[in-house]
Amino acid sequence: MSRVPLLIAVLLALAIGASGCGSKTVTQTSANGTVTTKSVPDVHFAKTKFVLHVGLAFGAFHRYIYGPYEAGAFKSGASGRTKALVKAAAAALYAVHELKAAREDALSDEHLRPLAEKVEGLLAHLGTLGGALKGGSFDAAAVSSAAGEVSSLGAASSGAGAVIKELAPSL
Repeated sequence: MSRVPLLIAVLLALAIGASGCGSKTVTQTSANGTVTTKSVPDVHFAKTKFVLHVGLAFGAFHRYIYGPYEAGAFKSGASGRTKALVKAAAAALYAVHELKAAREDALSDEHLRPLAEKVEGLLAHLGTLGGALKGGSFDAAAVSSAAGEVSSLGAASSGAGAVIKELAPSL
């Protein structure tokens, strides 16, 4: 094997490893004066990545779950119901993936850190909803609850200076 391709492969591996996310230590003081120190991810461009990941999650939720729900695509006997359920399950799992990345981004930025808890709440709702949809069942209350969490996270995010614009991924 030639040394040049081997050298390039080693340099690429080092570059990829060096560009990965590390961690940093932050100190927080609560309202009652308790000081806590914890390790959080060190993500470069955390706010930008947060807005991107949450925008993709919101877009997937609204396009493949909430929109079809309002249109009645999940009702028994609806035309294309099975296809709509499969797309909704995939969208829920995709949104969960994007929200996990967004949570890491939020933890990394001091202004977005309070949003990590809201992201975790939405993760729980979408995880439950995705599991139910994947199993072929549909719960209208779960969709409404997740929609409320999406609205709440969007409003809190805007208040923190990270305005979310929905990005619609295509499945």
